[in-house]
This record gives sequence, structure tokens and C-alpha cells, in this order.
Amino acid sequence: MTPYRVAYLVSHPIQYQAPMLRRLAAHPEVALQVYFMDDQGARLYQDPEFGVPIQWDVPLLDGYASRVLRNRSPWPAGDHALRFIHPEIAGALRRGRFDALIVHGYAHATEWLAFATARLMGTPLLIRGESILLGRPATWRGRVKRSARAALLRRVQGALAIGVLNREFYRAHGVPDDRIFFTPYAVDNDRFTGDADRLRPRRDALRAELGWPREAPVILAAGKLIPRKRPHDVLEAYAGLAGEMPAALVFLGEGGERAPIEAEAARRGLRHVYVTGFVNQAEISRYYAAADVVVLASSHEPWGLTLNEGMCFGLPVVASSMVGAAADLVRPEENGFVYPVGDVPALRAALRAVLADPDRRARMGARSRSLIAGYSYDADVRGVLDALRAVCAPRAYGG
Repeated sequence: MTPYRVAYLVSHPIQYQAPMLRRLAAHPEVALQVYFMDDQGARLYQDPEFGVPIQWDVPLLDGYASRVLRNRSPWPAGDHALRFIHPEIAGALRRGRFDALIVHGYAHATEWLAFATARLMGTPLLIRGESILLGRPATWRGRVKRSARAALLRRVQGALAIGVLNREFYRAHGVPDDRIFFTPYAVDNDRFTGDADRLRPRRDALRAELGWPREAPVILAAGKLIPRKRPHDVLEAYAGLAGEMPAALVFLGEGGERAPIEAEAARRGLRHVYVTGFVNQAEISRYYAAADVVVLASSHEPWGLTLNEGMCFGLPVVASSMVGAAADLVRPEENGFVYPVGDVPALRAALRAVLADPDRRARMGARSRSLIAGYSYDADVRGVLDALRAVCAPRAYGG
């Protein structure tokens, strides 16, 4: 068997991608080499949005060949196009003589160096990213970027779509349907559903350990406490519900909006509002297992993997209209609701509909768990292999 030699370029080790890379590397049709532009995540680093030092407590580099490239940028701080400049990627791709190059994103100079090298060598290029057409108003910089992206995407051999809205983005930039392959944004479904089954009998004990009320349904808002996530919308919606029914609200995360959230909850006498602070991957399952519904209120969210996680635990999900994953994962009235971003009364009504009826909540949760099964790392591997078979030279297999 002659495997496809595949290079994969991505900014840094990501807790959600590492299991997918392991599965891809383990497939007999793939010989995978991953290139990172930074080792952030595999080491302790200061996250500017969480506002605290972070090192992920799950393995990020095991099970696949990887190399961290040396950044030559004179401006490595901040989030801009010249943050990452890795000239050595060109030499690595030339020496590797790969059958295909997968690049995650196109925001930095290094990715464009890789694009240019692949084009010069005739190496098929597959793009994977999070971009969707929902979002901020166009600026002149945005229009320049769109023009550059369109020129790039018209020339790629394939685009790996993470979901419905990402597929529409590629179509709008000139990528034909037969060059778009479904590789859904996924979490480790096996781990999370296994945790859900293991922790379900301990639900009451978990709530006692976490200091949450035993009987009241719990709304879980998981994510960084930053303005883009609109945590104040969730707090305002909950405040209206708290006078109608028993309920608790848990903000699972950390960030600059933590102190204002806590202060506002105290000012309004909302006794059952909790802010956990940063929770690492090894502990996060306990919070989902003890919750009743997941809400994501963001003003701009290309995906929103907290919905995937909650659905693995059989939870209904409520998402704003600007959450990219909602188009794939939320079936209104079946497993949750989508409401217009910023519309607090609509958010409150959606939460009320979920919380007021335990039987309906259970049915919605079961539907969530069945839906999320299709958004898995196995589906990612199938999508990547479909793309490789379509864009690479035919392989010779034999015993």
C-alpha cells in the first residue's frame, strides 16, 4: 500500500484538532507530517482573552509526526498578518515532496509562503478554515482581503468545509461544489459521550460538589467572558426567568467580563449565578454532565464547539443567529432554538421553553446526542480521504 504523503500546516497545537490528527495519521492511506507555527497550547502561555495563563491538560502532540517551525517575524506579538513568518516552510515542503498540502487558515504570511511553494511545485493544495459569510460589515481592508482570498480559493484543488455556512463561503469565493469536501468541526465525541454515560448516575453528587442547587435546572454558558460572546445578554435573559421559575446560571469560563458579570448579579440579588473561571479539558465534563441546557449568545462565532460538547452530553442548545454551528447543529423545536442575536426577550423565551418542561428537555437532549454523532473525527478522516483521492494522482495498492 502506498499512502498519501500529506503535509498539514496549522498555527499551533489545538485541543480540538489533536485527536483528529491522530486518527488521520493512523489511517493506512495517509503518511502525515504536521507543521506548527507556534507551540502555544502545548506549553504554558498567556491567553489575552481568558486573561490567565493556560496550558492544556490533554495530550496535543502524541500520535502523529510534528515539527514546530521557527518564527522569524520581527513583530510576533498581536494578531496580524506578519505575526508568523516562517521561511523554512518552503524548504520543508520542497524536501518532503508531499502528495498534498492541507493548510488551516490564510491569515498569516507563513500560510501564503506555503501556498506559493505548493503552486511552484505543483503540489495539490487543500484549504481548511472557519470563515463564514455572517459577520462584520465590509471595510476597505476587508474588501482587499476578500479579493486576495477569492484569487487563492479559485486556484485551490480542494476546500475542506467544516459546515453548511463554511461551504457557502467557499461557493461565494468561486470554489465549485465538486471541490468542496465535508470535514465537520468536531470534538472528541467518544470521550465526551463516554464521560456523559459515566457521570450521569452522579448528577446530584456533581451538583453538590460544584455548589449548584440540586433541583433547579441549570443554564450553562460556556466560553470566554469577552464582549463578543455577549454574556450580559445571557445574564439579562436569566434575570427575567429567575422571578418565574427555579433556575441557575453558570458561566463556564474566564475573561475581562467576569467582574462586571459578578457585580451585576450581586447588584440584582441573583443568588444562583456562578462563574467558574477557567476550566481545563480534564475537568470540563463534570460541568456539562450537571447542566440542563447550553447557550451561546455570540455576536460573531464562526462555529462554536461548546454546542458540540453540550450535545455529546445530551443537552438542548440555544444559539444566537450569528453562531455558525447553529446552521448545522440546531434543529429548532427539535433539539434547541436559534434566536436573533442581541434579542434578549427572544433568548429568554427560548430558555423558558427548554426549562419549563422536563420531558421536552429530555427529548431535545436525546435529539442533540443523535445529531452530533455525524460531526465526528471519523467524518473528518472520510472527508480528507475523499479530497485526497479526488486531487492526487491515483495510488497503487497491493499486498
